Amino acid sequence: MPTSKAAALQDRVAANFETDQVPFLERLVNAASCSREPEDVEAAAALIDAQAAELGLTVERVPDPSGVYADHRVYETARAKEGGPCLALVGHVDTVFPRSLGFLGFRREGDRAFGPGVLDMKSGLSSIFFALRATENLGNLPVRVIVNSDEEVGSPSSAGLFERLAPHTSAALVFEAGRAEDAIITARKGAGGFRVDATGRAAHSGLAHERGVNAIAALAIMIGRIEALTDYERGVTLNVGLIEGGTSTNTVPAQAHARLDARYERPEDRDAIGEALRAAVEEPLPGRLAAAELSLSGRFHRPAMVATDANRALLARYAEHALEAGLRAGEAPLQGGGSDANLLASHGIPCIDGLGPAGQGVHRIDEECSLSSLRSRTVALASFLADWARRPPFLGADAVD
Repeated sequence: MPTSKAAALQDRVAANFETDQVPFLERLVNAASCSREPEDVEAAAALIDAQAAELGLTVERVPDPSGVYADHRVYETARAKEGGPCLALVGHVDTVFPRSLGFLGFRREGDRAFGPGVLDMKSGLSSIFFALRATENLGNLPVRVIVNSDEEVGSPSSAGLFERLAPHTSAALVFEAGRAEDAIITARKGAGGFRVDATGRAAHSGLAHERGVNAIAALAIMIGRIEALTDYERGVTLNVGLIEGGTSTNTVPAQAHARLDARYERPEDRDAIGEALRAAVEEPLPGRLAAAELSLSGRFHRPAMVATDANRALLARYAEHALEAGLRAGEAPLQGGGSDANLLASHGIPCIDGLGPAGQGVHRIDEECSLSSLRSRTVALASFLADWARRPPFLGADAVD
């Protein structure tokens, strides 16, 4: 049975859910916000700005130095403005759905809500702000909300923002889509994206085949080398997902390239993968293909998030409130996908992730979320925040006492 305080929080969340929270989610989903369409992302973020203003939060807009992505946002309570360590609530406003895809607009069928980004992760954003709305004496709560605009493309611009805020962050909750049975994420694989370019020599395939050096053939050998680096026992995977090359079937191709994804579990494997890729590129090609040139570019954009004792202690603290809200709160298995939790965890910050509602179809045009799950997640967060205000801030060093 929920305590009287928990019951009061549930009542406050429920009172606003259908009248305010779901309509806000509808407006946010209706605001298309593909990462690479910054004007659209900016319009969606403006809706969040308005919510923050109603709560009395200050906003810092952090421009992307390259000008490619919309501004990131940092919202702070009055207590957070004092500069001490804060709890970070983290989400992203960008989605993977461009306007040209035609998947636009919010739709509801009973408990299910559909639309671009409804699960990944606009519903999670609504949970943050409406849990804050349900919190009494919000200004005295040391909380910072970080909303970035480039998560879906690997957070190339906002990574620096997370690094800047890390020394002022005591713990972080990340609101990516919920997992099966409400399990909470404490560990994620690290990830990187790379490109291999092969340069050969063009020639007419009928008149002067012997003068050519086939870049596609050189790249094919390289692809085999890359695939051989996968080691399931170590949790290392490399996947060549895109290839391109050549100009016509009767021309020996002078150019070809491949794009690949690399994932790893253990932090020490990050450098090992990079070294192995460089060695594969530098190894001579056989026969006539030795005249081809190979080059490697790319980087790791998400460090591995390890399931530390501090992460698990933060999970245990959150679990008390999730269970009281009618949710489960077990630990999720290691996740192959990355998020901004990877970035924060790499700076030693205790993190848990997957605190958004349940649903399905992430990154598909049938993406949906459960509204009852969203309501429960909002209640759990509101309860957690109320507890955070009463008890000393969570610090990683205290987690293993």
